[in-house]
Amino acid sequence: MMRNIRAVAFISLVLVSSSVVFLPATATAEFDNTNILIEEAVNHIYQQRFKQAHSALKQAFEQSPRHPGVHFNLGRLFEMTGNFPEALREYQMAVVLDPSMVAARRGIARCSVEIKRIRGSEEASVLDEAAREITSRNGSNQSGRSGDAGRRVAVPPARPPSAPSNASRVVVQNPVSQAVRTTAENQKMMPGYGDKESGTPTPSMGEAGRWPPNGAVETAPSVPAMELPPMPASAQLPQAENLQLPPLPQAVQERVREAPSTEEESRAEALMERGDYSKAYEILNGIATQNPDNPHPLFLLGKLFSLKGELFSGIKYLEEAIKVDERQYPAYYLLAQDYSRVNLLDDAIRNYLIYFGVKPQAGVAVEIARTYERMGRDDLAKEYYGKANAMNPGNPNLQSRLSDSETEVANDLYLRANHAFTTDDFPGALTLYQQALNSRGLDPTYRRDAERKVQAAKLRSQALAEEARPGIEGFQQTRQIYGTVNLQYPQLADITFKTKFTGPVTVEWRGFVARKFTRYGQDFLVMIKELSNDELDQMRRDQNDYRLNPNFTNQPVFLLTTPRGGFPKFADKGKFITFTGKTDWRFYDVINDLGQSMKLPAFDFLAGHP
Repeated sequence: MMRNIRAVAFISLVLVSSSVVFLPATATAEFDNTNILIEEAVNHIYQQRFKQAHSALKQAFEQSPRHPGVHFNLGRLFEMTGNFPEALREYQMAVVLDPSMVAARRGIARCSVEIKRIRGSEEASVLDEAAREITSRNGSNQSGRSGDAGRRVAVPPARPPSAPSNASRVVVQNPVSQAVRTTAENQKMMPGYGDKESGTPTPSMGEAGRWPPNGAVETAPSVPAMELPPMPASAQLPQAENLQLPPLPQAVQERVREAPSTEEESRAEALMERGDYSKAYEILNGIATQNPDNPHPLFLLGKLFSLKGELFSGIKYLEEAIKVDERQYPAYYLLAQDYSRVNLLDDAIRNYLIYFGVKPQAGVAVEIARTYERMGRDDLAKEYYGKANAMNPGNPNLQSRLSDSETEVANDLYLRANHAFTTDDFPGALTLYQQALNSRGLDPTYRRDAERKVQAAKLRSQALAEEARPGIEGFQQTRQIYGTVNLQYPQLADITFKTKFTGPVTVEWRGFVARKFTRYGQDFLVMIKELSNDELDQMRRDQNDYRLNPNFTNQPVFLLTTPRGGFPKFADKGKFITFTGKTDWRFYDVINDLGQSMKLPAFDFLAGHP
């Protein structure tokens, strides 16, 4: 009996000891402050303390890389600081982790439109800069065609044109799409969102936590642009390049379509028709604040800004409406018209075709045909003109519209051809002139001028092709010649490195032509090497520099040699070239600008290209 009592006591002691050992560990494993960190980051975002928000979200990401709220808030943070590509990736990851997150889908729409807008503005600025350069060049040539005033002096640039740019990190102030940030959407940013089963409450931000602050009507507050690093890669997440966005769950689709049109929406539409956009915006903004997942107010906001002429703001609201409900077919049609007006023709066609597939109409077919003509796709334009005629044969209004559209498109092609001609894009001008001449609606005066300029564009295109031929052939040759060793510049003077080779070494380098001269039946180029990052670190330089001092001592200088007349025309002073050369560790004595003798390493020129 006593033995049994002792056994029971021993078992009880073991159980008690086990509970003492394992309970703290279990409690530690269950503790996760990711939600607390997200809430802290949200508060920092509201106060525009972006570095603190980034630090909190980084810590949350390290703890829970698959938490959709972390990625959603990172998307908001990057969007508000102007890094739209990174914001797009974070929003996409949030949707992959939680397909029901409608707010993240709206963020994808906004960031996609911003990236398109930035690229379009960059292309337009490049064209404007080219036009100004051509204009100034023509003016200077006309004012100084005789004497030294007409000479063009090649000045070495301060840095190479191939220096890395920061084009992928473009900072702009967030436009009007930031204006509808509601309490309900902010709640989705909070820790409890998407975790209804766990019983975690979703805290309400209250009036102080709304976005935008009180008083913001049509523009977002000015947010300082900041460089915030992206999150590191995680093995627990899919690759960003291979993300496939899942469709919106059926239950969510049905929920977002439940809200019918209200009297307030009808009143806002009436105000828009009368041109009272500010009052209409106040009404629609209030509706969107109450229900941010209702696609109809988003569509009406897109329509409002489209009517005002603020096309990219309208595009963003329309894209958000489609992300919420893909059956908002009027949004596709309005999107197509807006994209066409901002010259994003591929996006215009995509939306036109979606709308036309659901609601085929003769007028829409005409608009599609006109867009294809602007894209130079005459075959598809003719196909949709035929569809328009088949849908409404013999309609005089349609025939008149077709005739007008042919005239507008032909004249537009002629004007675009003129722009290409004046900016020295002669192959492009030739194509556009021929398309304008092939159309039936070109103005007779424009037709005569186009016929004359077609011949000039052909001659100039042939001349440009002949000028580009040596560079193309040089590029092909450099690809065929294999560089056995990619030497670094400091290795040319390293005797221990040189003794490893018993014969010449073939390399491929890029450099700047600083001088050009001829001696003893050979042509010489004094070159400045474009240093790689490793070479810059090894030589303790911050960046490449191509300004040569009179001593020839401040740059990585070397010689490129060939028999007289062996260099192509593009290898001229002040130009960058990529060449394949052979070195057998020879040095030449060269007289610098101060009359001093300098020993420079030399390469024999084999092939090259600009």
